Amino acid sequence: MLILEYILMIVSWILTLAITLGQLIKLPLLAQGGATFLDLTVILLCLFGLLKLNFKLRTPPIFLTCAFIFIFIAMLSLIFTPLSLKPTQILSSFLYTVRLAAYFLLGWLIYINAFPSLKQKIPAILISSGFLLSILGLLQFIFLPDLRFLTKDGWDPHYFRTASTFLDPNFLAGFFAPTLILITQIKLNKLFLFLTFIPIYLGLLTTFSRGGYLAFLIGFLTLSLLNKSLKLVIISLLLFAGLLFGFFNYQKTVAGPRNIDRTQSAEFRLNTWQQGLSLFQQAPVLGIGYNSYPYALRKYRLANEEFLKSRGATTNDSSLLFVAAATGIIGLTFYLFFLANLLEAAWQKHLQNNIWGKICSAGVLAILAQSLFANTLFYPFILIWIILVSAKLSE
Repeated sequence: MLILEYILMIVSWILTLAITLGQLIKLPLLAQGGATFLDLTVILLCLFGLLKLNFKLRTPPIFLTCAFIFIFIAMLSLIFTPLSLKPTQILSSFLYTVRLAAYFLLGWLIYINAFPSLKQKIPAILISSGFLLSILGLLQFIFLPDLRFLTKDGWDPHYFRTASTFLDPNFLAGFFAPTLILITQIKLNKLFLFLTFIPIYLGLLTTFSRGGYLAFLIGFLTLSLLNKSLKLVIISLLLFAGLLFGFFNYQKTVAGPRNIDRTQSAEFRLNTWQQGLSLFQQAPVLGIGYNSYPYALRKYRLANEEFLKSRGATTNDSSLLFVAAATGIIGLTFYLFFLANLLEAAWQKHLQNNIWGKICSAGVLAILAQSLFANTLFYPFILIWIILVSAKLSE
């Protein structure tokens, strides 16, 4: 037990490190990718939390109850999948379901104060992670702007875009946007606010992610409405204009001269939406099976072999389309219940003048906006942001 208590004392630093390391450390435990250091950290924290509470858990809030029902449906979708999956494929898909369940379980444990010191340090964890990711990302943008050598490992060919340790500018932008919201709402020293906000904003800018920019706009306009602040609306629009200026300058000075066609990414995204709709139509009730996406694409001949070897084949560029295709209308319904009840809980906290109600509302809506163009809702490093912030709603 002494070892357990010692680990819990330093757990906030471990979690910060796990988020910051991103995709750099990955164990090949899952056929479609691997388990990151963050995944392993979350699973170990769940085990420690259950041991600490002697497996005696209080009733979860309604939004987490909906999340666990969704997990149950995801497992059912694998049992009744219309695909003829091999045992190894079933195991791989099942492990992804277990991973998702572990993230929700960690949120439950923090919510009921299994880790009081960790809960207290959630703002520091997220801000520190965002700051470190931005510094590493800006250094990568300056000294290693060409990431096209990663295409052999299934990554997209990013060029002169900040990707940091996530190795993906779009997902990185999805972490930066809500973190900027968090920074503006926590009571910080003005100098510290400036020193953290600026590099993260520059990191978001240099991702050149249109979905990330949309997340920023939606999140900060939501925050402005919740705070009833015209001043914040003006500042938000000015900062958004800065993002757009940076994007158009990137198009003119980097993308254009090098024949980098960003319209191709829009066409690719439209294609993945069509794939998602086609898969949903194949199994509209319970879906094709949670995280059986690439196997379904192959069976129904919705993608070529080159695409199936890429990381994009494991999911859809819309989180809700991914849910619909993987778990059907039943899974989508309960996942929407999860989101709706989470936002309702955040709204109630906002009415009580609790800043975490504002942060959760604006942050989740920002991520939800970007999730129309990238599967941000299920990306572990963004999911942990939602989990940690939602756990603060119990204060």
